[in-house]
Amino acid sequence: MVMRIAMTLDIAPDDLAPYMEAHKQVPEEVQHALTSVGIRNLSLWVWNESRMFYYAEYVGSEPFEDAMARYAKMPGVKEWEQRMHKYQKKLPGTPEDSDVWWQPMINIVHQD
Repeated sequence: MVMRIAMTLDIAPDDLAPYMEAHKQVPEEVQHALTSVGIRNLSLWVWNESRMFYYAEYVGSEPFEDAMARYAKMPGVKEWEQRMHKYQKKLPGTPEDSDVWWQPMINIVHQD
């Protein structure tokens, strides 16, 4: 069964260009890590040069949270995530001490 994942966060308009440039060269080990935990059909979108939207499909057999915990420990992932956090901004209302950057969105309707 496919689990659709949608998340959002903010980015400073001045950081958008380097963020987009970095994503032209996502390290091979990070791409492999995503695939190996069951992430497919991943897309990043931007609105108004400041709001990011992430969409992916999860096809793994373990709970999604477990897969993401496993992903976080894979080679190159921590370095990549730390590099991206330089550009990313937590959404308003996110506690400063929270380690959650991408905020999950609730699916209202889906039509194939």
